[in-house]
Formats: sequence, C-alpha cells, structure tokens
Amino acid sequence: MSNEVKNKTEEIPANPKVDNPTVQGADPVTPEQKKVEKEEKVEKKSVAPSTIVEETGINLIPTMSTEEIKEDEKKKKMNKSALVSLSILFSVSIIVVGFNILSKIQLNAERERLNEHEKRVSAYSQLVVDNTEILERVMLYKDIEEGKFSTKSVIDYVQSIAVKSGSSKLSEFSFSGSNAFAFSGESTDLEDVAKLWYLLTNDSKIGNINLKSISKGEDGVRYSFVGELKLDQFTN
Repeated sequence: MSNEVKNKTEEIPANPKVDNPTVQGADPVTPEQKKVEKEEKVEKKSVAPSTIVEETGINLIPTMSTEEIKEDEKKKKMNKSALVSLSILFSVSIIVVGFNILSKIQLNAERERLNEHEKRVSAYSQLVVDNTEILERVMLYKDIEEGKFSTKSVIDYVQSIAVKSGSSKLSEFSFSGSNAFAFSGESTDLEDVAKLWYLLTNDSKIGNINLKSISKGEDGVRYSFVGELKLDQFTN
C-alpha cells in the first residue's frame, strides 16, 4: 500500500500551473475591473485623515462646525448681494452721467440755435427801425414841403400893406414856430399906425394880429406887431 501512495505522489507535480483559475459559482474578473480596483486602492492609500498633513505635520486649522459653515454661507450671500448692489449702483451712475452729458449737449445745441435766432431777430429789428426812420424822414420832408413858404414873399407882402397905410416902414421882421411872425417899424404919426393895424386885421392871408407895443417920440412913432399867418396862402 505504501508503494501505491508513493507512486501517486510521484505522479503529482510540485507546482502545478493553472492558467485561469476560477471559482465555481462566481463570475470571472476582467482586466478592466482589476485596473479599477488597483486605482481605488491607490486613492485609499493617498487619502489621509483631516488632522494629518503629509503623515508628518499636524493641521493647525480646526475643522468648521455646522454653525460656522452656515455663517460663512451667509457672509458669502451678503457679499454677493453687496456686489450686485454695487453693480446696480455703478450702472445707474453711468446712466445718470450719460444722461447729463446728453442733456448738456442738447442744451448747448439749443443755445446755439437760440443765439442764431436772436441774431436774425436783431437784424430784422434793426432793419425795421431803419425803415421806420426813413419813413419818418420822408413824412417830415413831405410835411415841410407841404408847409414850405417863402419868408421873402411874406415880408414883401406885409411891407406892401405898410405902404398902403401911409408913412409906415418896417425895420425888423422875425418868424417863430410854424406860422407865427412878428415885426416892428416906424411911422410919422399914430394915425398911420392905426390904419396899418386895421389893414392887417382885415387881410385874408393873416390870421390873428395884435399890437404888442407902441411909443411916440420926437422922431415919430415906433410900434411892433405879433400875429399868425395863413400858411396855405403862402405855400407853393
């Protein structure tokens, strides 16, 4: 019997090679799965506890509690809100500044238009004033022409009346206003002066006539009259 066992042991190889060992009732493991398992093992080995840094150092920053995490999140939200508010304020400021710039540009343009309009109005006003002045001068010239009369013809006419009165002679003659006149003269007696006054009062070309002064001396009688002319009788 011992010889049989010995023979059996000699028949069994010492290190039998198994190409693909499998377990009954289990799925075969693929190379991809083996690769994934190796990577997971490497990652598990590389991950260290939160309190250990590089296996030799200690993390001095304590872990945050739940309340601190919530507080930190609140601060982040507040910072975001402040950032949004600042962005809105900056945008509004830019809009306001742009609106002010546009308003100033429009205002300057309107001022230039107003200045141009004022210049045109001033030119038209000056033109109207000049035309008015010309018309006034034309009307004045017409009035002068219509009321124009020859002073020499008036003096000659009054002198002819004085000759008719007798010894009266005119020495001075003056005009004042539009139709007023005055003259003075000499005569030998008061009767000739009275006759002259009568002729002047009843003359058709003389309006009103008054004896202003009269004096009698050794050389004769001196007198002066003032009156008004009827210009339509002496105009051209």
